[in-house]
Amino acid sequence: MVAEPKRRRSPRRVTDGRPRPTPAAPRVAAVVPMAGRGTRVGAPTAKQFWPLLGRPLYLHTLFALAEYRAIREIAVAAPPELAEAVRREIEAAGFPTAEAPAPPGAPDGDAVALPPVRVAAGGESRHLSIAAALSALSPCDVVLVHDAVRPFVDPEILDRLVQAVGEAGVDAAGAVRPLVDTVVRGEDGWLLETVPRERYRASQTPQAFRYEALLEAYRAATREELLHGTECLELVRSRGGRVRLVEAGPELWKVTYKHDLYAAKEMMRERQRRTALVTGGSRGIGFAVARALRDRGLEVAVAARERDSLARAAREIGALALPGDVSRPEEARSLVRRAVDAFGRLDVLVNNAGVASLRPLAETDDELWQEVVATNLSGAFYCAREAMRQMGRQGGGVIIQIGSSAVRGGRPGQGAYAATKAGLLALTEAIALEGKELGIHAFTVVPERTATELRRRLYPEEDPSQILQPETVAEVVAFCATEWLGPLSGQSFWVRR
Repeated sequence: MVAEPKRRRSPRRVTDGRPRPTPAAPRVAAVVPMAGRGTRVGAPTAKQFWPLLGRPLYLHTLFALAEYRAIREIAVAAPPELAEAVRREIEAAGFPTAEAPAPPGAPDGDAVALPPVRVAAGGESRHLSIAAALSALSPCDVVLVHDAVRPFVDPEILDRLVQAVGEAGVDAAGAVRPLVDTVVRGEDGWLLETVPRERYRASQTPQAFRYEALLEAYRAATREELLHGTECLELVRSRGGRVRLVEAGPELWKVTYKHDLYAAKEMMRERQRRTALVTGGSRGIGFAVARALRDRGLEVAVAARERDSLARAAREIGALALPGDVSRPEEARSLVRRAVDAFGRLDVLVNNAGVASLRPLAETDDELWQEVVATNLSGAFYCAREAMRQMGRQGGGVIIQIGSSAVRGGRPGQGAYAATKAGLLALTEAIALEGKELGIHAFTVVPERTATELRRRLYPEEDPSQILQPETVAEVVAFCATEWLGPLSGQSFWVRR
């Protein structure tokens, strides 16, 4: 197989779906109070530390904030006795801190880095915690305040709030939602009046403030306000500040009670399975996998070297066609980046591209060996390496290798092919270990003999009805991609007829 010559492309930066600040954009930072005890959740662990999909709730919130690229710095206010543990946990997730700056060498110059996070010791009230985090920030123009237990904040609402604060005469802006329930006022168990709910709104976070306005409000606040107040907008308004209200959607709900944790888990799983890249996606197992993922609502990009068959496959399932040769490191890198360019993120990578031949080892020349290794093993490595960089910056993802039952017992004439597929098993285990702290899971799906065009060329006399169908393999891949279980990361799933 001869790869197509590489086409020259004009250089462009990686995009990740975050609203881009203009050259004159304000300096934006964020404050996340998380020193509360979370007693209403009814669990011994405070809700912000409740583990969801392998990491604590507050980390999901930090990654959601980091999707808004305008944020240059985040300060969190942690319980004083846990501040050091929180700092280490944040570092392990990939965020630079004052003690551990961004690791050199991983993302290159045009990659998007996570913002640094400062960890402050929180106070005995919400206001005191916010004040402590605020003091840990570098001076900025706009500061966002957001609760650690609201992990579904979207970059769009953050951008709207920042723009609102940029208007003349506006000191603060807060996200609000219409009241859903009828609101009544009572006393001693007796109804006094029914409040017209259309005139009122539920205050939410995020909230945005002119940095100096919030700083001055805290400096002027009384001890009583700092200990018993909760609303930053009111603190600024009562000091003469003007506050804009910005209507927001229902996704800003707060994890308050124990049952909210289970709902949050499913919503997080849904948010982390939105986009996929399938290599070798123009036919066979790759095409069936792309279709299965598309049927589950993911945006899918399919990659292959042959442009005509790739275009047909992409049209048939409504996927994005990305021509490219994974055996070339620069093209594999480009495939991942183009997928991120198109979708804003990459949640699932399926390494399916492969070549095979029937030739005894003694008759396998150097050129054939290099081609099989370069496509089947090196290509998977190149794509996985770039995907891990992206997934680490966005808070996680899933990488799936398509293996082969040829790794067990060997097959005459398939020594080179089997060796590369065995290498994928070890690659998966390494990804699972190294990706654990970054929320990256890895699996190998190992099908037995499967009725594909490649196999028909190798074994034309084989009865296709007696072997696996690509759709059966695709169902297992789709399960690993969308229903993944963190504790099983690194495992191989064998698919048998």
